[in-house]
Amino acid sequence: MRPRRKPLGLTSKFILVFNGIAVVVLLLSYLAPFIKPQMFWPIAFLGIAYPILLAVNILFIVFWLFRKASFALISLIAIGIGWSAINKNFGFNEAVPDTLERDTSTIRVMSYNVRMFHDDEGKDAQNQGDILELIKEVSPDVLCIQEFYSRTKGRNNMRKRYMEELGLNFSYFIPSARNDYDAYGIAIFSKYPITSSGNVDINTETGIVNKIVYSDINKEGKKFRIYNVHLQSVGFKQEDYDFIKKDIPTANVDVKSTRRIGSRLKLAYIKRNKQIDSLYSHTKGAKTPYIVAGDFNDTPLSYSVNKLSGDMQNAFVEKGRGFGITYNGAFPNFQIDYILASREFNVQNYQIVSKKLSDHYPIWSDLRL
Repeated sequence: MRPRRKPLGLTSKFILVFNGIAVVVLLLSYLAPFIKPQMFWPIAFLGIAYPILLAVNILFIVFWLFRKASFALISLIAIGIGWSAINKNFGFNEAVPDTLERDTSTIRVMSYNVRMFHDDEGKDAQNQGDILELIKEVSPDVLCIQEFYSRTKGRNNMRKRYMEELGLNFSYFIPSARNDYDAYGIAIFSKYPITSSGNVDINTETGIVNKIVYSDINKEGKKFRIYNVHLQSVGFKQEDYDFIKKDIPTANVDVKSTRRIGSRLKLAYIKRNKQIDSLYSHTKGAKTPYIVAGDFNDTPLSYSVNKLSGDMQNAFVEKGRGFGITYNGAFPNFQIDYILASREFNVQNYQIVSKKLSDHYPIWSDLRL
């Protein structure tokens, strides 16, 4: 006679219900890359919450393995369905060796949001030098910088210093704001001749740092285009960061602050939606292989990243290792910087330089054309 199954207790039943809810929400997060925030913005929040949803479901698996192993399949199957989402957030490739010998036949592309060279302790002059030395160590052929700051003359003419000290003799700099003394904006530097440059119209207001620029580059007869991207920032104020750091961890959540933060995120999602659509259309007109690098201000399971990645190679997915965290500020501590390459390129490696000199970590990749 078959032994009678022991019924679930009340606590286990409640946990099973919450497990079911967690699975449904996780499955919905897989839709975030495919739905325009303009059409249905709430789904975008699930994309940014994916790492948390994944962790919750893993905890349910562990719980059921000790209670009723068959129920662990509920979350396990849900996670398996979204395996591609795991690959976008966590790299399983070999680490780049410290003694990597430079292959001069490749194009080393680097992207770095330098936060106008500000550091957390107000030692901006020292930080300028430290960032310059870091870039020297990487020795990129093409450098995309977001939130770039430069004075018009003197030691702090960073545009001139980068060209002279890094051997990046060609540059394209579009200021978001400038005067007779200094300027800040977005810049492309190259060791190889820049034959033409321009910007992608994304309808940003004057003084806003978010821009998309491009340069056509000729490396010894091989022509390609590089896009430097800085998509819409969330625009958190100090009160928002204070709320995230102090109130949320202590469960002191007030409705006003929650709505304010939600509203900022919603607006940023919708703006990035429009900006990435403009960029996507522009890339379709490129007559050469092209690279898109920069600060997307969006996570791997977002519409903006997925829109471009569908036709391109994501250097992190191809060659990255470990958690792809590129933002080290207060929120969100996720991967928001990317290097994407059209199919003509072969991605050789990818590296996140985990040295905190800005609120972003620099990233670089060697690409063969």
